[in-house]
Amino acid sequence: MDLIHFDYQEEFEFIEVEILQRDRQFRRRQQSRGRPKTDPAVARRELTDFNDHEHDFVPSYAAALDPLHYERQWVTNSVSGFYRDNLITDVTRLVKGGKEANVYCCPANPELGVELIAAKLYRPRMLRHLRNDAMYREGRLVLDSDGKEVKGDREARAMRKKTRFGQHLGFMTWIMHEYGVQRELFDDGADVPRPIAQRGNTILMDYVGDDWGPAPTLSEISLAAEEAQPLLDRVMENVRLMLSHHYVHGDLSAYNILYWEGEITIIDFPQMVDARSNRNAFSLLQRDIQRVCEYFVRYGAEADPTDLSLDLWENYTNGRM
Repeated sequence: MDLIHFDYQEEFEFIEVEILQRDRQFRRRQQSRGRPKTDPAVARRELTDFNDHEHDFVPSYAAALDPLHYERQWVTNSVSGFYRDNLITDVTRLVKGGKEANVYCCPANPELGVELIAAKLYRPRMLRHLRNDAMYREGRLVLDSDGKEVKGDREARAMRKKTRFGQHLGFMTWIMHEYGVQRELFDDGADVPRPIAQRGNTILMDYVGDDWGPAPTLSEISLAAEEAQPLLDRVMENVRLMLSHHYVHGDLSAYNILYWEGEITIIDFPQMVDARSNRNAFSLLQRDIQRVCEYFVRYGAEADPTDLSLDLWENYTNGRM
């Protein structure tokens, strides 16, 4: 197996940590008699020095940012490979900023047959705030940057000890897991965005929305009464389809179900768990269904989340899916 090498993402971690350390040192020295040898503002400029001329592609969104803002280089480096592969022609705006990832809108190469593509850029590990991720990782394969299973003792020790190499493995496993699950579900007809490509910390997928803006989530809209039951039934059919592939979403709610032109699209799959090997699978399934039902019942849909959860789980464990 080829060793996984650290990419530019590691640089951003070092940059942010170093900046924080120098800022703290500056404040401590200000409180004492001494003066720092280097002002942190100068250090920040040195650490985040970024020469646009070194890149054959600087997206318009990044070019509009402050040259000292880390996002400028982060976005450029993350998407440049897709530009060279003729998948996208630009990055024009931020669609969604999240704790684990940002999503950006990218005009697509006309040959792809779509106008817009969504690029999901995972943040460097130090900027992620996902809690209890061990609960979701239980039973998963460890994957490398090519999506291949990692089985070596060295890698297992690194993961257990949470070394820098082990953390990198965990980070790539998280991304490759989401990309693989999304592709599998899309191919089987689930209402999920079509995954297009993956490189490093970034996943390209179909953009849901139009030139005016992205599709809202269910949490951002009010449904017409006649829509509630059919849409709830459609969501539950997706939950059943996921379970037939041994998956439980693990974080399903009105906040990650998009609504566009009367249809729903389910997003965000990094926390998807394997129902065969994760001890938390049934409790996560119950939570997913409870959250979804609470939303749709407000608009007149009829649903018993307990019965729905038990029926789905019984059919799954008895092999009737």
